[in-house]
Amino acid sequence: MVRLSDLRCVAVLVLLAVCTGQAGAQGVVSPGAGPINRAMAGASTAAPVDFGASYWNPATLSFLERDEVLFGSELIIPSIHYSGALPAGSINGVFPTTSRFGTSRSDSGVASNIAVGGSFRLRPESPFTMGLGIFGLVGGNVNFAGNYMTPPLGPRQPPEYFGLGPIYANTALLAIKPMASYRASDRLSVALAPVITTGTVQFSPAFFAPGPPDQFGVATFPPATNARPFWGAGFEIGLFYELTPSWNVGFSYKSPIWQEKWSYNSFNPDLSPRRIGIQAEVPAIYSWGVAYKGIDRLLIDVDLRYFDYGNAALWGDSLQSGGLNWNSIFAVAVGGQYQLTERLTLRGGYLFNENPINEVQTLFNVQAPGFLQHSLSLGASLRLNENIVFSAGWVHAFRNDIEGPIAQIPGSSARMDGQVDSILAGLTIQYGAPKNPARSAAGGEAGSPVAASY
Repeated sequence: MVRLSDLRCVAVLVLLAVCTGQAGAQGVVSPGAGPINRAMAGASTAAPVDFGASYWNPATLSFLERDEVLFGSELIIPSIHYSGALPAGSINGVFPTTSRFGTSRSDSGVASNIAVGGSFRLRPESPFTMGLGIFGLVGGNVNFAGNYMTPPLGPRQPPEYFGLGPIYANTALLAIKPMASYRASDRLSVALAPVITTGTVQFSPAFFAPGPPDQFGVATFPPATNARPFWGAGFEIGLFYELTPSWNVGFSYKSPIWQEKWSYNSFNPDLSPRRIGIQAEVPAIYSWGVAYKGIDRLLIDVDLRYFDYGNAALWGDSLQSGGLNWNSIFAVAVGGQYQLTERLTLRGGYLFNENPINEVQTLFNVQAPGFLQHSLSLGASLRLNENIVFSAGWVHAFRNDIEGPIAQIPGSSARMDGQVDSILAGLTIQYGAPKNPARSAAGGEAGSPVAASY
């Protein structure tokens, strides 16, 4: 008979698959915000090219050439598959009586994401630049239909089938981020930004809350779908410094986003009411960036990030306590832009992140997809007039897979693979006087925001 621990392992499958449906990689956290920032693979900690750069470093607001408003949209197209194999006699040497193998595709559909907000100064001479951004922070979904031939998506019909049926999960958290950036000198700015999150998180079945065994002695799992929006809060600090006319450096720290408990009005197999829940948080993130702008019309930024999943509730908790036992990871983003003409700017970027899944634990559990580790970004901006810029882009997170045995069921195996494509578009509306009149009059320095942002 399938053990409860075997079924709990599927929680890893579901939650990791949700993360595979992200708009890129880096685990549960979106890699960037807006068509310009995303077209540069999110590399912006030291590159104040537009308002979207404030997603990773709010101190870049002080070095935008003018105040601006961003309206950014994104369509996310994931492709996720799960394959399972269960040889005859795997369970207690008897069941199933015939070998089973199947592959199922998640009916994830096309998801959407937004990046909107703007920056402003209360007075032209003020050292403070204020901002407000609303960004998609966490998001993804899987929707596997029941399937007789694909363990564990089969029905609950012992002794032939000990499946869990359809598997569904959906996560969508928005970050509301007011920002204040203080320009301490011509070269230095520091910033503080509280972060408030809100959104929905749903799982069916809820593997973190096993219920009483059914009439066949197999554990049951309730749905975790009936819930209100969940809220969370944290903060971010940023620093930006212009070392020389050719080099910038930046740093930011995103605190953990402390979430209220994800609680659900669920039920037992006899439909009697049951309250279930799980505690989670978005991990702390450290970002370092360096940008080079010493070549006319060219800007290159390299970001290094550290995601502290190992110390984040749910993600870093042990499997025995209902967590995922992820490791903390590093990510590297390289992005650049080149101002081809006065109106047209081209962009590109590459993002790599480590796999947060503990390999030993992965082999011990039902295998789940690692995070998509490699993604390529391309984009362009067209200046429509003095104040309005249209930007578009495309991001491809390359297909990745992970597979292995279900340790408690000899001979069994599971595999998941996924890739994601994103289509980006948006408008940037600039207004007000330039913050650096001397640079504007001179046409801007090489690679500076006024010369090569768009």
